Amino acid sequence: MDHQYSRSERYEKRRKNTKTMNILIWAFIILFVVLIAFWIFGGDDEVEEEQTEQNTSLEEEDEEDEHEENEVTEDEEEQSSEQEESTTDESTEEESNEQESEEEHVYESDEDNVVRVFERNWDPVGTEQEEPHTTQFSEGTQDREEMEQAIIYATGLSEDDIIFWRLESGGVANQVIGTVTDSAQQEIYRVYLDWVEHEGWLPQKVEELYENDRHPEYGNDDENEEEDTSEDDEE
Repeated sequence: MDHQYSRSERYEKRRKNTKTMNILIWAFIILFVVLIAFWIFGGDDEVEEEQTEQNTSLEEEDEEDEHEENEVTEDEEEQSSEQEESTTDESTEEESNEQESEEEHVYESDEDNVVRVFERNWDPVGTEQEEPHTTQFSEGTQDREEMEQAIIYATGLSEDDIIFWRLESGGVANQVIGTVTDSAQQEIYRVYLDWVEHEGWLPQKVEELYENDRHPEYGNDDENEEEDTSEDDEE
């Protein structure tokens, strides 16, 4: 009897131990599965979070770089705009100066033989002569050639279409008056020149004339008319 009871107790104890062992095994398995699942899915979340943080950081850096580039571009545009405005102002000023230099003033004259007078802000024609300057009217001299160039410049006539009738002193030192016509003698001009040290002859004004008063035959018609009138009176 006791033997049977002991055997029954041992069996019951063994059954309980087996049951407990099974429970522990299943608990371990469940825990292992939970850990694996957490590692898999939780790890992905961390990776995604890290990736998101990295992407956010890169986006912020890109935005900063873009902002800096925009600032640099704006600065460059401002500098370019300022340079363009400065260039435009300089060009406008140069054009204005050129227009003032090229602007010609024309007015009528009270002198009998003068049609009208032209004045402009001409420039000296330049010179190869040394100072002190001595006025020379002789053909072939450097001074004479520079006078003629100044007269051509002032009148607008070409070298092939101009006759120099007379170059003479203007009554004061380093002042010259030249009388010229075109080849057809239809355009008649008297040109006033002044000498500018180290810069050459400078046109001061140009007078358009009715008649070439430096032509050798100028005044002969009047003298002939006077002679004819005198003969008529004597008759």
